Amino acid sequence: MTGTTLAPLIGVVLGGLVSWLAQYSLGRASERAEARRSIRECAEARRGERLTHLVEFLSTVQEAERVAVDHYQHHLGDEQWQARARQTVDRMWVAQKTIHMLCAPEVNEAARHLAFAVQNVIREGPDDPGQPQDEKVWACISPSRRKFLDVVRDHLR
Repeated sequence: MTGTTLAPLIGVVLGGLVSWLAQYSLGRASERAEARRSIRECAEARRGERLTHLVEFLSTVQEAERVAVDHYQHHLGDEQWQARARQTVDRMWVAQKTIHMLCAPEVNEAARHLAFAVQNVIREGPDDPGQPQDEKVWACISPSRRKFLDVVRDHLR
């Protein structure tokens, strides 16, 4: 009699245990999948944020190049130009510092070199005083810009 009542009870306990283990395993798998999805979403959001700041930096660098061309090609140097130059250089360095906070060290280093190249060409002008000055300004900045773009491209892959 004990065997006939104990066998179904053992079956119920074993069935419940197997069911609980299956549910527990599925729950853990679901939690791990959710964690992976969350990590992917966070990485994509950070990538988008970095990309936004990198484009902002490039935009500011482009504006600073125009400031240099205005000075050396179009002979602007009045107070209005000087104020524009200071504001542009300040924005460029703020954008570079943001890159320092958000991006890999090699991206930051390339951004710093580009910012210094642009700042130097605004302050000192191109090395070659010949005409046309706009091309000389771009030639001074081009190697640093190319290096920055290459590093960023590799970083964003």
